Amino acid sequence: MRTGLEYLPDMSHFSQGSIMHMIDLEGNRIREIKPNSIRVKAYQLILNYNAIRSVDGWAFNGSEIAKLSLKGNRDLSILSSEAFHGLKSLIDLDLSETAITRLPTGGLEGLDVLRIQDTESLKVIPSVYTFKHLKEAWLTYSFHCCAFKFPARHDPTRHALHQAYLAKVREKCPKDYDETRQRNKRSTTHTVWIGAVPDLISSSPDYVPTLSYSDLWDPTYEDGRSFGPISAEGYQPLVDGGVQSDQDPPDGEHWHSNAEPIKLNAGNDGPTLDHGTFHQTTADVARKLQAICGNLSTSSIHVKCSPEPNALNPCEDIMGFTWLRVSVWFVVVTAVVGNLAVLLVLLSNVFDLTVPKFLMCHLAFADLCMGAYLLILAVMDVHSSGVYFNFAYGWQIGAGCRVAGFLTVFASQLSIYTLSILTLERWFAITYAMYLNKRLRLRTAAQIMAGGWMYSITMASLPLFGISSYSTTSICLPMETRDVKDVAYLIALLVMNGLAFVVICICYAQIYLSLGRDTRRCGSPGRSGATTTTGEMTVAKKMALLVFTDFACWAPIAFFGLTAVAGYPLIDVTRSKILLVFFYPLNSCANPYLYAILTAQYRKDLFLLLARYGLCMKTAQQYKLTYSLATTNNSNQVPLVQRSMILISPQNPQTSVTNANGGLHAEAFV
Repeated sequence: MRTGLEYLPDMSHFSQGSIMHMIDLEGNRIREIKPNSIRVKAYQLILNYNAIRSVDGWAFNGSEIAKLSLKGNRDLSILSSEAFHGLKSLIDLDLSETAITRLPTGGLEGLDVLRIQDTESLKVIPSVYTFKHLKEAWLTYSFHCCAFKFPARHDPTRHALHQAYLAKVREKCPKDYDETRQRNKRSTTHTVWIGAVPDLISSSPDYVPTLSYSDLWDPTYEDGRSFGPISAEGYQPLVDGGVQSDQDPPDGEHWHSNAEPIKLNAGNDGPTLDHGTFHQTTADVARKLQAICGNLSTSSIHVKCSPEPNALNPCEDIMGFTWLRVSVWFVVVTAVVGNLAVLLVLLSNVFDLTVPKFLMCHLAFADLCMGAYLLILAVMDVHSSGVYFNFAYGWQIGAGCRVAGFLTVFASQLSIYTLSILTLERWFAITYAMYLNKRLRLRTAAQIMAGGWMYSITMASLPLFGISSYSTTSICLPMETRDVKDVAYLIALLVMNGLAFVVICICYAQIYLSLGRDTRRCGSPGRSGATTTTGEMTVAKKMALLVFTDFACWAPIAFFGLTAVAGYPLIDVTRSKILLVFFYPLNSCANPYLYAILTAQYRKDLFLLLARYGLCMKTAQQYKLTYSLATTNNSNQVPLVQRSMILISPQNPQTSVTNANGGLHAEAFV
């Protein structure tokens, strides 16, 4: 009730006498819950939507509450590790819409239902072994449900202790079990339905626990005692079916709250169990202990958890497959080494920086960023292999995924933009080869690329400000489609990529057709001044290779991206990782080799750079001699246009694209 309370009233008298059904303090201004400030006996206590900032240790000491709700306290960030100590009978806890960063487990062992929805600050969920009776968990992140689904991977220490306990139990089995089984020709299965759980922290110092369901479920004894003797008397079964199959107990045979206490060890003064509580309760007999001599096991842990892992966030590692984990390293090495080599050579002599070299530097930097993105994913995948959901919060919600996502969107957009400008520059240089004053100048190219950088940074920054998100998936791509803004963002990316691809295809088609006409005229028999050009087919093949790599990189992503945006995803995240490794970075791997490393101009620049340090002197001299002869002793007096790297022949304008030796200048295209 909304009464404007700022402090909790004295409720100590509520712990005496009859049980209250509900205590409702919702919508007040209560700021903190101090130790021993709540001592009530009620079925439900509601403290929703207050101004609670902290809950101190033993805040509910002496209380008996079945359902406790602290939902909507947005400032609740301090939750003591002993906050729920002294609280009895709690089966339903709601901490949704709070700011807690950790969930204390003391006092929550008997929970049936746990609700922590819309609590983005909670990084790690406790092990399922902590909650012995948990049936439902309503959480914020799907990877927390993965922790419940794979408890062995989430908490390997406690799982190992659990397995060690089972192994020790098996050692107690009769030595002649195999002989007995052969004699009887069959094994006997004895199913015991557990209706009582001993208190492992007994007040009696001489009490030695016998085998029980609770012991098997949680072998980490808090008092450090060793395992006690295996005794069937310790089970005290409610339903003992004798020799029977693995089936549920007969209907109607339940253990009610008014059941009499059960002694664990006849004749001993050990503790008795009295599970009678103030609220109606029924023992859950779905979990059973199945004792087969030589093979002791428990039924599988099952917790209904939401949100369940989905197509965007499956319970798997970042790479998903082992072969993909290996393959991504080859892609990383190829992209990083290739683009670093291009940048090192091209930037070694900034005084000889032409427009094509300037554009190639931008392209190499963009592709290097793509390689860095894949490197970050590969390193994180190795670091979290097998237990990714333990690192999922820190990775996806933290700065790591944001940096990786920004890098990949920035790199892809800048690379596409630069490829388009580079292709247009080559098309323009060839189309207007006779007009030496019509050339893209370095200053103009710098201004154009400044626009490309602004565009790329803007598109990469939008997911950081709420338009789509890099935290949706483990591979940090903006795949979120929650509202119109997200969908519009994805469509804009796909449209820009599509337009760039169309521009590149048209330009290269016109360049190729132009070269085909020139070649036919040059190679016609009887034509005066005809020369034999050996590079035309090479250029044609390389242009086809350029277009093909662009198509192979963008077409699969565009196709599956459009189907996903349209609401009909054809592949899930697991399979999209194959596209991520083999198609998405294809341009980043191929560009440095197709546009630079495999060209004669790059080889010349490389050897000239090595010659500065006394390496490959002979080869560098050969390149210098070839370059000098081409510019001074050309029989056709072909002037060299240094800024565009294209040679023009006034005697034969039709063969305007030639290399230094009279052949086709392949560097104009590749």
